[in-house]
Formats: sequence, structure tokens, C-alpha cells
Amino acid sequence: MDLIAGLVHERGTAAVVATHDAAMLTRADRVLDLHDGVLHELVPRALAAKTGHR
Repeated sequence: MDLIAGLVHERGTAAVVATHDAAMLTRADRVLDLHDGVLHELVPRALAAKTGHR
């Protein structure tokens, strides 16, 4: 993930990462959750609940 984050910062671009690893969510600038075919943007409170962090 450090390599991807470095390239995004260096080149001023974006990366799309699909994962089931909740720990990766903390590195993201924006998180979308796909549930039953519908995309939902997670806000900090929802993100914390999904990852078990407070």
C-alpha cells in the first residue's frame, strides 16, 4: 500500500483499491462500500463502525 500511496501522491493521480481488509480503509482518502449492488460512501462514523475503531 505504501507504493500505491507514494505513486498517487507523486503523480497527483488516483488509485482504486478493492479489498476485504478493514485495516486498509484507514489509509484511504475516500471509502465506498458496495452492498447488494449499491455503492455507499462511508463517512467517518460509519467507517469507524465498520472497522471496529472508535
